[in-house]
Amino acid sequence: MRVYVGVDGGGTNTDASIISESGEILARLSGGPTNPHSVSTEQAISELQRVLEQLFNLISDLSTNCEGICLGMSGVDTIQERQLIAEAVNNYMKIRNQQAPEDCPVWVVSEGEIALMASLGHTHGVLCISGTGSIVYGFTLEGERYRAGGWGHLLGDEGSGYRIGQRALQVVMQSYDGVLPPTRLTPLLLKNLNLRDISELKTRVYQTDWGKTETASIARLAMEAAELGDEAARALIIDEASQLADTAKALIARHPEFASTPVVLSGSMFRYATLFRNTFILKLSGYYGELDFVYREDAPAPAVGAAQLARKRCSLNESF
Repeated sequence: MRVYVGVDGGGTNTDASIISESGEILARLSGGPTNPHSVSTEQAISELQRVLEQLFNLISDLSTNCEGICLGMSGVDTIQERQLIAEAVNNYMKIRNQQAPEDCPVWVVSEGEIALMASLGHTHGVLCISGTGSIVYGFTLEGERYRAGGWGHLLGDEGSGYRIGQRALQVVMQSYDGVLPPTRLTPLLLKNLNLRDISELKTRVYQTDWGKTETASIARLAMEAAELGDEAARALIIDEASQLADTAKALIARHPEFASTPVVLSGSMFRYATLFRNTFILKLSGYYGELDFVYREDAPAPAVGAAQLARKRCSLNESF
């Protein structure tokens, strides 16, 4: 049985999938971070190999033949980084199957390409991602690649879960100081973090076990407060969505093809925060009125898109 493997490697977790030649999802699982800028390169490669090993172990059919592997890796941008990841996976497959690396080609692409593949069935268009971090990609029909944002939590990540979570924490402290009026974020945060008084928040967030993921998780409290009508929460979500729309506007302006191409919305903020999604669409539509926004709750996961892309590339290779 011919199968194809897809990996969606991120800074928080890594998703992997195996599909059949007909596109049926045979197995899926998740692991830890494999973004080499979130953990060390050695840790990223080790976790990637562990995830692949567990994924293959889910398929009991000994006749299974992996025809190709496609990895959409967050944070892997340079040619050298891609070659390093591809070589590590090639070596893993060679040892595991005792076969030549060319028997199972490995492609390392961007997270944008696999998300577009999952939503559109091809890899050209504009993709806006808002999860823990944020980034906007653009891919032309000719395969040219553009990006805007994605500079991490210190340099950017406007319109991300991290930025919204960070600002929600700041709003709570400003409310505590009397700078801002009372906010529904305060009782939500107290309950979520099991604090007796909001003054304890300083000790909690400056502990060594509090990082980007924990800050980003506070974004869901901002969503909840906004749904309850909290003005401070609504204001920061609207502002962050608007900032991400400005980032998308800047990318679209870089190539004439993007002004009339599908714009795919991906990531937890678009998925779970209706206010965020609607604000983004309204703001970007004000700049470019002919955009077609694609948001699919039923879209396959990006890891499945990666496996689909591996299958497609293998099929193209066979046709030559």
